[in-house]
Amino acid sequence: MTRSPLTSLAEKLLEKAKALDAYNESHGLPPASFEHESFIDVPLELEDTRKAVIDLAQDVKRLAQGPRDLLFEILNLSTDLANLHFIYHHRIPQVVPPNGAISKPSAAKMIAAMQKYPSSGEPNETAFNLAFNTSRSFYQELDMEPERSRRFGGAMTWVSHGGQFSTEHLAQGFDWARFDHEKATMVDVGGGHGAVSMSIAKATRKLRFVVQDLPATVSDGARLLPTALKGRVSFMPHDFFVEQPVKGADVYFLRYILHNWSDKYAQRILKTLVPALKDGSSIVCCEFLPGDRSTTSWSKKQPYHMDMIQAIGWNSIERTSSDWARLFESVDPRLQYSGTRTPPGCSVSLIEARFCAGPAKNM
Repeated sequence: MTRSPLTSLAEKLLEKAKALDAYNESHGLPPASFEHESFIDVPLELEDTRKAVIDLAQDVKRLAQGPRDLLFEILNLSTDLANLHFIYHHRIPQVVPPNGAISKPSAAKMIAAMQKYPSSGEPNETAFNLAFNTSRSFYQELDMEPERSRRFGGAMTWVSHGGQFSTEHLAQGFDWARFDHEKATMVDVGGGHGAVSMSIAKATRKLRFVVQDLPATVSDGARLLPTALKGRVSFMPHDFFVEQPVKGADVYFLRYILHNWSDKYAQRILKTLVPALKDGSSIVCCEFLPGDRSTTSWSKKQPYHMDMIQAIGWNSIERTSSDWARLFESVDPRLQYSGTRTPPGCSVSLIEARFCAGPAKNM
């Protein structure tokens, strides 16, 4: 008799689950439970085991469901969104952060937005705009509502601290040493309060940093900067749609910037950097990186979920490696795509292009 795939997967799942339980027991930790959070900031080898458990559990579930029930589950996602909206509106329970429902109503408007704004790359012609009946883009809308802006900012801060999104992964998972020399500079474009620059500064000795963002943001960043880093990290107000004022830096770093913009606007942002680049300058972007082929593995689906969120809220995308190569080429042929790197344990990737000086071709 042919061995059942369901039983085989379940046995593999049990083996991996026992490994997770053994780790908790050997480290004096309570067993995994719905009453508390488990497996946070675990060693890389255990993180691989944890992801394997999730992937295997997903496959076991799908086999047990079969195609009919799986389709019903997909169809029922809209009711989950309605439930989340209800829970958020009535603040039930209070321990659930209220920021989770900010953009969820927009999901139901995605098809309507595609019909009303076919092939649009404009940030104010989205499902978000239809759901909230506004002609303003997502961030313009937040600017009009301080409490909403506060919740969104709090959510982004929470996402960036610890685990798979920690800035420590970016500091340790890239060859910053090649830029770590006297007079070398990294420009952190749209860098907020400088969290990434500060992490990389701690991992290097000589590299200097210029953090650019809106005036109020960089003012707060300068005020909050630790004294020990004031000689190496500085702040500058800058609009990234305007030509880059810092010329000849070694690295121009953009984290979670270009995924908010369609190619039309991403090209504009990158083109503002070109006049500032010297031979050998690098543009390094930090973004989610979906593969060129779809996947059903839970541990690899986050970039695809984000791709949908970006389409719903911004008319933008999470770019694949081939998308990035095309984007850099469309900006200036002298931008040579170097490839991508995903730091171990990190959910986002680093994408690099290097500038090779020479006569610019007509674009």
